[in-house]
Amino acid sequence: MVNIISIISSLGIMAGTAALIIVLSVFNGMEKLITGSVNSFNPDLQISLKEGKSFSIDYALVKQVSELEEVVAVHEVVSDMVLLNYGDRQSLVRLKGVSVDYPDVLQLDSLLIDGNFTLQTNQIDYAVLGAGVAGVLQVNLNSSQMMKCYYPRRTKKHLINPTEAFNTRFLVPSGVFASYSHYDEEFLFCSLGFARSLMEYEGEVTSLEVKLVDKANVTRVKNKIAQFTGPNFQVKDQYEQEEMLFKTIKNEKLVVFLILSFILLMAAFNIVGTLGMLIIEKKEDVEVLKLLGASDKFIYRIFVMEGMFVSFVGGILGMFLGFIVCFIQQTFHLIKIGGGTGNYIINYYPVQMSGIDFLIVLLTVVIISYLASRLPSGKVTRLISAK
Repeated sequence: MVNIISIISSLGIMAGTAALIIVLSVFNGMEKLITGSVNSFNPDLQISLKEGKSFSIDYALVKQVSELEEVVAVHEVVSDMVLLNYGDRQSLVRLKGVSVDYPDVLQLDSLLIDGNFTLQTNQIDYAVLGAGVAGVLQVNLNSSQMMKCYYPRRTKKHLINPTEAFNTRFLVPSGVFASYSHYDEEFLFCSLGFARSLMEYEGEVTSLEVKLVDKANVTRVKNKIAQFTGPNFQVKDQYEQEEMLFKTIKNEKLVVFLILSFILLMAAFNIVGTLGMLIIEKKEDVEVLKLLGASDKFIYRIFVMEGMFVSFVGGILGMFLGFIVCFIQQTFHLIKIGGGTGNYIINYYPVQMSGIDFLIVLLTVVIISYLASRLPSGKVTRLISAK
């Protein structure tokens, strides 16, 4: 009977451990997928004001940054929210004015799903829209219809005629991009000259974006640039540019880990029953050990080790089971998202196994099994001491 209960306890630990490994690996896969989508859009480093919207270009600073051996290019960027009007539809979007070579350096043309990444030709200003923006406005790239941009004037305010309080310019849609992130719902690219003209930012920018060589030490370059810019500026890497997004992902992962650990703790309490039955069954053997000179501490350790052994076996089997399930999903993509019929970035659940996750889960199993084993083991010690 005790053996059956031990097997059941071990299976409970195995199931909880496998669930922890699988869920954490899926979160890793999701994080990697989102990170890849976001980082393909964001620059390696972004220089902007800590307070304020725009600043005048300091070409001495640009030269200092450009001369760093890890830096490929430094781009001037003008970006702000504008109102777009296309036919009878309107949308509030973030217009981002960039230089002509900006898409090539950051390889943004790889995100195109329709049209081309043209920003200006023959004094005609073009726009490349996110897929979400294009969908809201129902943009037709084959049409001659233009988009009208509205932006509040920085100087002259016309309270009598509100329409004159805005600068207005026209853009021709030339392409649609999809980064499979929230940027698709809010971004529009245009030429730097168009953005400056619309927003009256002559000789000013809202940020400087820095492209680094592959495998550059981002932290070291970031610290170097921070020394150049001074206290009024901030230098952000790709993760800091999306700090809230990555914090949310990590917090969700932590919450799920705590919930599954609690379930694992509930499963570990089967050990209490197992050890209780074992204590009753081995009562006479315990008394014999006591007569032979075994100390209370020694007997206590025997039962604690027994409980931990049952949990440890379950934990090891659970990690192995979790590894097998994750490996199969990683290799064959058997479990689909939405049955594999939806319009997703990928149609299967991404999985990314991490050695740190396995170590954390193993430590969690050891700690939980130790705590669960102490309760009945301490009970038997008190019973022995009472005699």
